[in-house]
Amino acid sequence: MGVKVGHKGKVTLGESTIVAMGTWSITGITADQLESSAFGDNWKTYEFGMKDGGQIAFDGFLDPADTTGQYALQVANIDNTDLTSLRLYVDNTSYYEPCQTAGYFAPSVSLSAGQDTPASLVNITSYDISMDKSGLATISFTGKVSGVMVLI
Repeated sequence: MGVKVGHKGKVTLGESTIVAMGTWSITGITADQLESSAFGDNWKTYEFGMKDGGQIAFDGFLDPADTTGQYALQVANIDNTDLTSLRLYVDNTSYYEPCQTAGYFAPSVSLSAGQDTPASLVNITSYDISMDKSGLATISFTGKVSGVMVLI
């Protein structure tokens, strides 16, 4: 079985590791369900609508000296910067990132006709900093995926 051990994960922005992170998550893809029932139908029927790439979230301990990671993400939030190089690692070599190719389950393979997936990105939609008198300062980030995150 190919299980993954959590402590081997990390979050990077470009070549820079975002220091002191301890958790990350991706909500995954959802598809709109559009009701197509009509008068006289006894059962509701649905059609697939548009897809939504979901959200990402990650958090850890606050490190104001991390200018290429934590601070850069705060600036990306303030400046509404589109991120294409944010990576969520599952081990030393495999990671999720915004898809920049045509196929999201096999990035090097083109999708079939009608399965268009434009280049994806992440927007940092919020960050929260928390202090506790009997604990360490923490920071958390939330991002919206435009497109899809792909496993590399």
